[in-house]
Amino acid sequence: MALRFERGDQSRPSGHALLYFRTGSNDGDDVHVTYVVVLPVVVNPMKYLPPAFASQIAAFASQIGGLVGAMGNLDAVPLPPIPERISRDELWRLAAYRDDDVLDGGIVSGSVEGLMTAAQEATQRYAESYRLALAHVPVGETDTGPVELVAPDDDTLRWVFMDERGRIDELTKLTGRLRDSIDSGDALHTGELATTMRRLGAHLPEKYRVAEMVAGAVRAGTIGSNLAQLYLERCYKLCSEAYEDLGRIDREILRFESM
Repeated sequence: MALRFERGDQSRPSGHALLYFRTGSNDGDDVHVTYVVVLPVVVNPMKYLPPAFASQIAAFASQIGGLVGAMGNLDAVPLPPIPERISRDELWRLAAYRDDDVLDGGIVSGSVEGLMTAAQEATQRYAESYRLALAHVPVGETDTGPVELVAPDDDTLRWVFMDERGRIDELTKLTGRLRDSIDSGDALHTGELATTMRRLGAHLPEKYRVAEMVAGAVRAGTIGSNLAQLYLERCYKLCSEAYEDLGRIDREILRFESM
């Protein structure tokens, strides 16, 4: 699911945004909207609940999709958790008055579950981009003058707003370019591409083993190309939750890595 800024600065998210979705089913001029807030201070709601109610609230949180990580630390939240239908005109009127970012979450299922899941995923992606931008704000600055920000690079900004499948597609493109540079003997470009792939790997779960993939893909000849292909196949299987063939792929990887 792509997430696109229609109002605000993608390189410096404000931390509060009106997020909207289209369902593609007789929406007319209406969209489904929720308000996303990235909290400046992480909160653990369980700290403020009587023990007698804690288990009941945790169970409820799980039933509504883990809105606060089954009542763990809360750092970003969409309210309401299920986007409500309002007109585009009202959306933009509110955004202008409140100076909110406006995010287009794309077309999603109109079901309650589909809207809630999409809102949660987009909220986490927006929170990630906010934290990334905040990390580049110098520590210890006072309010005596403007703060000079070092913006995240373009690649990182693109990756943040990609879903997991999109990042794997990006990894596939980079791998193809890496193998081409190896075949042409361009060592400098090979090193740059390998570094970019490792940086992209930092935005993917460890289960994809991107660092190991890069180490195999940079090997010369058919061993490197076979390892690159096998690791990419493994990534797509994991992303699609098609686990039945992973054993064979892992055995093939081990065989080529031992050569």
